[in-house]
Amino acid sequence: MAFKESEIQKMMKNLSLSREEAIQLLIDDENDISVELTAEQKKVVKVMSQGDRKKEDAPRKRERKADNTKRYLVTALADALADVCGGAVDVLNPERELTFIYNGEKFKVVLSKPREKKGE
Repeated sequence: MAFKESEIQKMMKNLSLSREEAIQLLIDDENDISVELTAEQKKVVKVMSQGDRKKEDAPRKRERKADNTKRYLVTALADALADVCGGAVDVLNPERELTFIYNGEKFKVVLSKPREKKGE
């Protein structure tokens, strides 16, 4: 069995072995017989390799803070548009969205509040 000189040198360096020990280790590695596992043995290996893991809980629901400023602005817009449109204003989300009909066409207004950039 001929081994590459680079493999022998690598084994000698990484494992602090003599040349003879490195060659013997390479021979032993080559002589190892890999055994094919049965399906049942593979299942056992899989279960044993999983280890103890904490069961994942259901994701927690984050409670959103009410934004009274946005709520006020949507209400003010709805009131102003109601005067113009004759009362055909529908508030879909009191902090974000409303629709109205003007001249027979439906419009939608979505209010957004961009987040401040970090460091400003």
